Amino acid sequence: MSGLSVRTFRNLLRNKALRAIGFTIAGLVALSMVIFFAYVPPMGLSGAQRGGTNTGGQEVLRVGNYTINEGELEQYLRLIQQGQEPDSLGMQLSQRYQALRSLGEQLAFVSQLEKAGFRASDADIEQFKEEFLKQQLDTIRAQLLPNGKGSDRDLDRALRERGKSLEQVKQELLSPIPEIVFTAQATQSKYIKSLHEKYNPTDEQLRLMFENLYPARIFISQEKHKDKAEARAQAAYNQLKAGKPFAEVVKQYSDDPKPLVDRGGSLPGSDYYTIQDQLSGYLRPEDVSGVLALKPGAFTPPLKDKENRGYYIFTLTKRELKLPDDFEKEKAKYREQFINMRVQQEVFRARMEALRAFKLQIKDPLMAQYEKWFGVFAKPPHEQEKELEAIDNALTPLIAKPTPTTRMAQWLQVQVLAQLRGLAKKTDEKKARQYTERLLTALTRFFNEGGEDLSLRMMRAELLIELGQKEKAIDDLQIAQSLAWRPYDFPQLDRIASLYEKAGRKDLARQAEQLARQRQKQMEEMRKAQEEAIRRQMEAFRKQQAEEQKKQKAAQPRPSAQPPADAKSAQPAAKTPAPQSPAPNTQAGKESATQR
Repeated sequence: MSGLSVRTFRNLLRNKALRAIGFTIAGLVALSMVIFFAYVPPMGLSGAQRGGTNTGGQEVLRVGNYTINEGELEQYLRLIQQGQEPDSLGMQLSQRYQALRSLGEQLAFVSQLEKAGFRASDADIEQFKEEFLKQQLDTIRAQLLPNGKGSDRDLDRALRERGKSLEQVKQELLSPIPEIVFTAQATQSKYIKSLHEKYNPTDEQLRLMFENLYPARIFISQEKHKDKAEARAQAAYNQLKAGKPFAEVVKQYSDDPKPLVDRGGSLPGSDYYTIQDQLSGYLRPEDVSGVLALKPGAFTPPLKDKENRGYYIFTLTKRELKLPDDFEKEKAKYREQFINMRVQQEVFRARMEALRAFKLQIKDPLMAQYEKWFGVFAKPPHEQEKELEAIDNALTPLIAKPTPTTRMAQWLQVQVLAQLRGLAKKTDEKKARQYTERLLTALTRFFNEGGEDLSLRMMRAELLIELGQKEKAIDDLQIAQSLAWRPYDFPQLDRIASLYEKAGRKDLARQAEQLARQRQKQMEEMRKAQEEAIRRQMEAFRKQQAEEQKKQKAAQPRPSAQPPADAKSAQPAAKTPAPQSPAPNTQAGKESATQR
């Protein structure tokens, strides 16, 4: 199951002291996942569907009918960086690629939803604009007005004292954000709203959140037994019907891995809905329902999986229901958790389906080569050299002409040449020397043209030491040491110290080691400070929760004071009204307990 599982919610409930805070945190995490899926960060969009801010440049991404250009990608990068660009070129390149992928995945999701009929109307889009403005203006209001409260007129007066009107601020808030952002949010909101309306769980479905199942299985491989697989599965089933213990039949027939067979086919136990999700990955819905309905000790007939990999026979060794003490009292809360959990799962599946339906076409030449380079690591060694050579050839023209991404292209080419050199050193010494020369040339060109990077400095220093040019290597190491100024750079300083040792400068090595320990100490202090800040935030959160609970108790109506005994006896006995039976609990659109 993706994201938060029922087990996560249940574990939070077991500790009464953490119950209130646990529910809140779990709810926030689940909500944040939904917000993440529903939110498309500000970006421009060109294409046939809707208009948007066009910041220009070449096309870098296409998803269905949508395109993203270079300027729009830069706009998105500035948004997620918030003025903090990564220090190393490798991180910059990785961030650029991840940003492009993120944009593509979000556009694929929006395209999929629009195809399914969840297209936002103009009124929906305007509503989102108003909600966005309200959130932003409330933040400004909290900063400028006493106690963070006041009318729009009060806010306008405070803004004018600072040289701007309320209308000007509204325009400044909206103008950087293309129309497609609100379109996307409205589209995804319609989809999520429909999911909330879809689920109306019964009490039995809520109880299943707290039921643990412990399945075991027998697997008969179609690939191993070919046309005899079905007969073998039936033979195993007949053995079970004859009364042979399940674990013994597993050892005799199952093609599962040996550790699983040795356990008698027992799979890890989990809550009902987690097991349901796991089984749904390879069994048909009706077969999943059959497994989930089993009583302990019962077993299914042979079930063929969806991908025709073979046959499965399932049993449940145990079922146990552990309802929280406040289940009946807090049923509404558990119902909301159930709905949020199912919505989160549906959104996740819809996003995965969107990626299958709408291919991300990366048009940026550098990003295309970066993606190929990333895929090289999964290939066998004899294929890697050919792929790396092709990437190197594709990068050469990108480096020849200066662009904002030239340094990143140079960084990537250096990595490619270093890998080629490493592969050649294992098989062909002559080719390895050629790659060494090309790598050194690429590094020197990078630095001569004004590039700077800590990892590349250390790489060239190590290469120069290997070639016997130790004085030049020491120059590079001293520059690298000056670049390793952040607390988290202490591992790089340790490496610099080891390279100083190889270059014959033990005095410089000791200095680098001392500096590394100072940086490490600073890093540890930062970590402790962060932990303390988190602890204080959690403590403040607990106090806030306690105060809210006190307020809720104080707001509850108190029973009237009892009259004196004499007065009480003098008064006629009041008739106690007969208890009224509660209204029937009608529920529409009930979901089956085994429905995904």
